Amino acid sequence: MNTSRARLLTAGIGLLLVLFISTLAFAISRGIGSNADGRSDGQGRQMPPFTLAQFDGQPFELTSASGAGSGPVFVYFWASWCIPCQAEAPIIQKVWPEYERRGYRFVGVNIWDAESDARRFIAQQKLTFPLVADTDGRVYVDYGVAALPDSYFLEPGLRARARYQGAITEATLRQLLDELAQPASGRTGGAS
Repeated sequence: MNTSRARLLTAGIGLLLVLFISTLAFAISRGIGSNADGRSDGQGRQMPPFTLAQFDGQPFELTSASGAGSGPVFVYFWASWCIPCQAEAPIIQKVWPEYERRGYRFVGVNIWDAESDARRFIAQQKLTFPLVADTDGRVYVDYGVAALPDSYFLEPGLRARARYQGAITEATLRQLLDELAQPASGRTGGAS
């Protein structure tokens, strides 16, 4: 009987170990436990232009040639139910007028949301920068958005200079926006 119990105990421990390793491997493959928030280099990737309806009904067109001497672009993917988006909205609203005067374009792209919830969020947050709805999901797929919030910092011509995934602070937002005013060749390659 002792041999039988020892085998059963060994099999049980082995099964638990396999289950633990499988769960751990699945979690790691999904990014659980890693800090996905933060900056990544846009690598000068050409981002696709888009035209979407703003919540006021007017079209918003983002093209690679949005006028002669077009400036940098901040593209922000958000939803009303996104907790970090609720914290960031006032920050983006606060800095937008300053950067708009400097020739920047801002656009908030609402995804995975009910229109009524998005409209309520816009009103509650008193947002005035251009806000559009990606109702068919084309833009967020083209930009590779898998989680919210997600932000792109685009040079004139829609070349991605940086991407920031997760909650962003005012200081980081300003830093990334200011970097867009510098020539790409003048970057330090991320070393601080």
